[in-house]
Amino acid sequence: MSVGTKKARKSASLAGIFSARGSAPKLQEMGHVLILAVCYLVLLPRWACGLGSMSSIAVSYGEDGPVFCGLSSDGSHLVACFGADASVLYGAPPNIPFLGLTAGDGFVCGLLLDTRQPYCWGSNSYVKSGVPQPMIEGAKYSVLSAGDNHLCALRAAADGIHGASDGASLIDCWGYNMTATHVLAEAVSTISAGSVFNCGLFVRNRTVFCWGDETVSGVVGLAPRDLRFQSIGAGGYHVCGVLENAQVFCWGRSLEMQQVAPSSAVIGDGDVNIVPMDAMVSVVGGRFHACGIKSLDHQVACWGFTLHNSTSPPKALKMYVLVAGDYFTCGVPAETSLMPRCWGNSGPLALPMAVPPGICVTTVCSHGYYEYPNHGEVGSSKVCKPANSRLCLPCSTGCPRDSYESSPCNATADRVCQFDCLRCGTDECLSFCLSQKRTKSQKLVAFQMRIFVAEIVFAVILVLSVSVIACLYVRHKLRHCQCSNSELRLAKSTAYSFRKDNMRVQPDVEDLKVRRAQEFSYEELEQATGGFSEDSQVGKGSFSCVFKGILRDGTVVAVKRAIKASDVKKSSKEFHNELDLLSRLNHAHLLNLLGYCEDGSERLLVYEFMAHGSLYQHLHGNDPNLKRRLNWARRVTIAVQAARGIEYLHGYACPPVIHRDIKSSNILIDEDHNARVADFGLSILGPADSGAPLSELPAGTLGYLDPEYYRLHYLTTKSDVYSFGVFLLEILSGRKAIDMQFEEGNIVEWAVPLIKAGDIFAILDPVLSPPSDLEALKKIASVACKCVRMRGKDRPSMDKVTTALEHALALLMGSPCVEQPILPTEVVLGSNRMHKVSQMSSNHSCSENELADGEDQRIEYRAPSWITFPSVTSSQRRKSSASEADITGRTATEGRNIGSSIGDGLRSLEEEISPASPQENLYLQHNF
Repeated sequence: MSVGTKKARKSASLAGIFSARGSAPKLQEMGHVLILAVCYLVLLPRWACGLGSMSSIAVSYGEDGPVFCGLSSDGSHLVACFGADASVLYGAPPNIPFLGLTAGDGFVCGLLLDTRQPYCWGSNSYVKSGVPQPMIEGAKYSVLSAGDNHLCALRAAADGIHGASDGASLIDCWGYNMTATHVLAEAVSTISAGSVFNCGLFVRNRTVFCWGDETVSGVVGLAPRDLRFQSIGAGGYHVCGVLENAQVFCWGRSLEMQQVAPSSAVIGDGDVNIVPMDAMVSVVGGRFHACGIKSLDHQVACWGFTLHNSTSPPKALKMYVLVAGDYFTCGVPAETSLMPRCWGNSGPLALPMAVPPGICVTTVCSHGYYEYPNHGEVGSSKVCKPANSRLCLPCSTGCPRDSYESSPCNATADRVCQFDCLRCGTDECLSFCLSQKRTKSQKLVAFQMRIFVAEIVFAVILVLSVSVIACLYVRHKLRHCQCSNSELRLAKSTAYSFRKDNMRVQPDVEDLKVRRAQEFSYEELEQATGGFSEDSQVGKGSFSCVFKGILRDGTVVAVKRAIKASDVKKSSKEFHNELDLLSRLNHAHLLNLLGYCEDGSERLLVYEFMAHGSLYQHLHGNDPNLKRRLNWARRVTIAVQAARGIEYLHGYACPPVIHRDIKSSNILIDEDHNARVADFGLSILGPADSGAPLSELPAGTLGYLDPEYYRLHYLTTKSDVYSFGVFLLEILSGRKAIDMQFEEGNIVEWAVPLIKAGDIFAILDPVLSPPSDLEALKKIASVACKCVRMRGKDRPSMDKVTTALEHALALLMGSPCVEQPILPTEVVLGSNRMHKVSQMSSNHSCSENELADGEDQRIEYRAPSWITFPSVTSSQRRKSSASEADITGRTATEGRNIGSSIGDGLRSLEEEISPASPQENLYLQHNF
């Protein structure tokens, strides 16, 4: 919001500091005052604030309870949350690294480590989950700060774009009555947010400036103009800052809360304006209170209003960093465990995780700060990444009485103070000296205990050594024991007979599992593939090569060998991911895993061999005959079979599996022309609710990647549906997903407008002649259009897609006038194709040369020879879901002409499946 234009009663001195780009929704002034009055009188936690700048920890608050979120101290920068609000607790992205965190009323936001853009989650209706919108493309930020219902971010110094001149700063805000871009004429070092306002510090003179709602807080008008601050921390309706002399100064209207509070309120005594005289290194603000870390000993001091049932701050405990909730405060203690502690009201007292004691920066620590060691006792991992980043912590300012400075503060360590135990005059000195004596006593006991344990270990090793030597001696004697030849033959025969009978009569279930994922030796696979020679190579990808091999028993297999890369850990993860998934999945249209090999740096997977390669080779290969052989009946059949495999992953695997890389090169064709879905290296287990999103970084293939997943990092099963829609367009048109030799290189941007305009001929593959009845291809084009919709919730689920494709295939195969080659049984989804040509109906006539002389003019349908999982009657199984799906068109009138124009045929794109023709009904009954 623009300070100079939004409110006439704001301070005139701030009117020219910055201007706002954009606009925000306005409340009526009287309604706004009433809402804030309710906040004062009721004092509910959901109106409270635990606010301030970005840190390694953050606390959200609200009517659903507090939630604590912190970054992991192992250097991964991943976030973990603990608390009561389920939307924040379970919405936290588990695999996305963050630079820092901030929180407000029912939401938490973090600055993404890779892109330096905000990412939020929670249940706040004003700050939406995901990347805040609108977002300037390419913008990067250095600081985040969250209020009750808004978020502000300071753009990085190098991001001087969109009108910002040299030395100027840009601040973007989102949320309730705050969405705007603010341009400031001077450089800003940091920002901090209160309930409905924000404050910041200028770099040049360290003075403070504020903007936002002036109705009740008074912070903007009361902001000091001539004081210089080291840091600031905003609270509910007040701000406290550390001056250059390390003293604390506060301003705002929290001082008047005692006057407006009802007599029944449980507010304790205290005034946030009455600050302690101790020097401070940092301060944070809560609802009506503030806390700071003292410079002398880094212990905590709190002041202001508190609730009667609140717990006190910890005594004699040094703190690295603090963060405030509504009526409680949390901090990271200066201990090797780095386990946060909390005090106050409504907050958890202890949190089961270690967090880093600050934000990682890439600059060198300035004077008065020391670098926190990257290798601490918490673990061997660095707390910061990348490697050139570090944590800078403020130095202590002096030593307590009765102590002396044994080591000054330097770039690598804080000041060290020692007590003179011979001249103790304070309780702190006596406590220190007593603890030293106890420590020495404990060290002595520990030393004696180590000697005792070493003696026991030595005795155990001696006993074990004697036992092993005795066993080896007995084994040596038995090995040279002579037996008669007849006894030896009898023993071998008995053992072989027992194993053979046992395997034939009662095979073990575990053995069956092992045979499904057999472990091969590297030498065996190397011999099977001729030493992984180029002659045996049948395919190559970005991360692996595929070789044709013949095992010792004559089985023809495909061996997938991972290309050795520098990132061995990632390669091993993808290998184990695909091995684990395929070992648990079993479907006729998923590639069958036979075994694996993991030998040193070698990672190999053994599959059944697909004689006809991938669909990509047929559609886009160098041999034009392969593409011509792939007629419309085969293409639609392959689409149905692939859809069935993906439907199994989404609807029948438990938990659901999201493939993430559906494309024509991952659809393989066996010797009977059956389609198999392959390559599960990028697949991931989805939530039990297949519609719930996962927060995952984008992975997949350009052209097939779901735009919603790529932009918002929202991964659902609908992301596979988008990729399958691109795959359908590829089958119809014969064009690649991305082909820059055409003016419109993206197949979705080229094909969808033509389909919606009714020009179906423009997208069909020119290599094939279109069928006489285009209705089946229109249905498939309609399915593809719905699959590639921009929003995932507007796309159909895979079971509805499969149902629509089955009806389209039935329509294509059910018409006796369409040229239909006699396909193998498996190609037509488990049905035995007719060996007779159809008798022409009264309204569908065919020429005589289409029929064989002397053959019966009647179609013979037979029962399926085998049924594809998961159901015998898949059309009946999906009857209810198909009726709800918006997949294919329903006829607008009963007298709709099948031979109408293309535009008329696609007029019902958004309608439901039309009634089946008699031939289609018969085909569905016998094949689904």
